[in-house]
Amino acid sequence: MNKEVLFTLCAAAAMASAQTTANIDDFEDGNGLASTGGKNDAWYAFNDKNDKGASSYTNTEDEFGLVVVLPEAAAGGSKFGAGLTGIKLVKGDNPYDPYVTLGLNVAGGLSGCTAISYKYKGAGHNLKAVMDGDEKGALTEYNRHSKAMAGSASWSTASVPVSSLTQEDGWGTTIPLKMANVVQLAWEIKGEATADYLYIDDVNCAGYVGGGSTTPDVPKSAVVIDDFDDGNTTAEKLGKTAYWYLYKAGGSFTNTQDANQSWDMIVKEGTNSYIEMKGISGITPGDTAYPSVGMEVAFDAGTLANCTAIQYDYKGSGHHMRSSVTGVKADNGYEHVATDQSAAAAWKTVTVSTMAQPEWVADVAPTSIVAFSWAKVSKLTWVVDEKLTAANLGTSLAIDNVKCVGTLPAQAIQAIPAVASASFKASLQGNTLQVAVAKAGVVKVQVVDMMGVTIESHSEMVAAGNFAHTFKAMPSGRYVVRVQQGSTVKLLNMQVK
Repeated sequence: MNKEVLFTLCAAAAMASAQTTANIDDFEDGNGLASTGGKNDAWYAFNDKNDKGASSYTNTEDEFGLVVVLPEAAAGGSKFGAGLTGIKLVKGDNPYDPYVTLGLNVAGGLSGCTAISYKYKGAGHNLKAVMDGDEKGALTEYNRHSKAMAGSASWSTASVPVSSLTQEDGWGTTIPLKMANVVQLAWEIKGEATADYLYIDDVNCAGYVGGGSTTPDVPKSAVVIDDFDDGNTTAEKLGKTAYWYLYKAGGSFTNTQDANQSWDMIVKEGTNSYIEMKGISGITPGDTAYPSVGMEVAFDAGTLANCTAIQYDYKGSGHHMRSSVTGVKADNGYEHVATDQSAAAAWKTVTVSTMAQPEWVADVAPTSIVAFSWAKVSKLTWVVDEKLTAANLGTSLAIDNVKCVGTLPAQAIQAIPAVASASFKASLQGNTLQVAVAKAGVVKVQVVDMMGVTIESHSEMVAAGNFAHTFKAMPSGRYVVRVQQGSTVKLLNMQVK
């Protein structure tokens, strides 16, 4: 199941005061944040794409993601509700029933809740409660606690005792439902929709005594990770060993590498620069060999600990963002992914607040199920693969203005100047560094691995002119070579095979 959580992090509006009653959300603030207090307690939606289904909805997207808080979803007398519009349930290649889901993150649990009530109109649905870590043990998507609700052409009020949320027989071990451990509530439309929409309003939880602060932590600013206007592929804001590179697995592209293993990714248009993967080929929608290509940046886990989202601009091919998260086995399809983005002829801004692993990972590798956290992310990849439709598969993908919504740690390594200094030049030829200096002085050379460990450090007084330094033998892998004379620094990417 595609569990990408599409948060509606709209501009911050004043929220209700700390709740001591049963209120979860009446939506009257018009934003996608709930009254449960967590900074990422937000309304979201997903469909069955990762189960090879073809179900969809017509909710529009803004710069923060999918809009699910809508004025047309409001019950009588209110201004806003939440909903899915234009629902189409299409089985596609999904071996099970097709589905779409409207949901809410409640990271702090719903301790004390004895009954969930809400107003609804539209399609019949299953109300589901998802407990923290349920897919690590006996619970799976197919036997989560739920209750079926009949469709209604007019506004109806549902009052669902927690005791009536039960597991479906035959899917797994019986597990008690603990509301204190619930991290998501979900309204799932599955099988055959009785209407092409579902609206909900005035969601409450009797007995719930949690609640939010008067000023929830809504992201208000973003810090630039890389706008590429320095003309290089080093992501200095992410650390001393972070740089942009390309990968291919079955697919191909026409970008090339120079002797320093640096890709020709930078494109300059007027005063603006960005990175681009060009000449994409070898990707066929639905190909069971799962071909893909992508643009990546790797860094130390913990670098994004104070980020609540990653924002970026793109144009060109459809794609999705993927992340490497500590504890998840890489290169087996277990990685966390964000929602698919469609092809765009003009620049489009996207904000990714969270990612999720494919549902099937719980069945084949339950020990690889890891809760998503920006603090655990050590690599971001913009992937073009066979999951795209033909209409969204393009021959190039450009990325610009990558930002952290939040703050980044200060980095020890100095950024490369936007205008290259003429005081020295440096290049790599195999394991030999060639340096040409314009004036005499001390030149310092360091080699750092991808974990930030200094492998080699060498300083010497040199005369004006050319000199070479040959590195000692190193294990296979990627390294960053840092060359410094005075205040001028040059970074080179080196790969040992």
